[in-house]
Amino acid sequence: MTSHPVPFRSLKVLESSHPRRALNLLARGGCLLLLASGAAGANEPEPLAHTEAPVQAEAPVQAEAPVQAEAPAVGAEEDAEPADDAVWGEEALAQSELPASMKDAARTLGEAPVVVCSGSLQQAYRPGLLLTTPRDTVQRESLQFNGCPVNDGVVMTAVGLETLHLKRATCIGNTGGASIATVMWSNGEKSSVRLDRVEVRADGAMRVFTSEGTIGSGRHSGHGVRLVTAVPTLTTLAACVQPSGLTANVGVATLTILDRPSQEP
Repeated sequence: MTSHPVPFRSLKVLESSHPRRALNLLARGGCLLLLASGAAGANEPEPLAHTEAPVQAEAPVQAEAPVQAEAPAVGAEEDAEPADDAVWGEEALAQSELPASMKDAARTLGEAPVVVCSGSLQQAYRPGLLLTTPRDTVQRESLQFNGCPVNDGVVMTAVGLETLHLKRATCIGNTGGASIATVMWSNGEKSSVRLDRVEVRADGAMRVFTSEGTIGSGRHSGHGVRLVTAVPTLTTLAACVQPSGLTANVGVATLTILDRPSQEP
């Protein structure tokens, strides 16, 4: 048996179908590529929208630290310590230099007075006193009291001093001596006092006269009395150099009724 070769017609069919299949394959591959690219795009995440950055809060202002006080120097503390020989209390008061008026007040209060009254002084001289030329004159004095910070319920209202006849008196000499005074009290009583001039001194711009005595009769009989009067020095001397001399003067006065001294057994 002899074999015959395949007819040439069939080969043409094969040749004509080959490019068709190739085109089909290319079309299918393109579709697959399109599908693949679409799936990949769907899976990609969408870009985030641009948002503004949050505003950061400002840092709080720190308060300034308080200034610390400087520690006192050691030397200053040592200087502040009192000396070993320092005195205190009544001893220090006794050693201090006080004005004479304050010393008098402290002495009076230390004597436990019964009554202390203060007021005004009025003086009159006929004829007037001259500065250095002596002359005989008549002296009249009166006291009016407007306050008694220490009292026993009854206060002084006035003190009248007897009229004195002075011999050869001057403005700078001793213009007074022993005298009798009458004290009027607010309850109508009276006291008779004998006073003796014990001191004349200058205290600043004032000339101060001190008299002491004892109540002889009436209220507070037997008690001691101290009368302190003061007149301005300049106005007094200015009047004394006038031809008429010092005919009138005014000042201040304090009268103290002292407690009776305790009698020792």
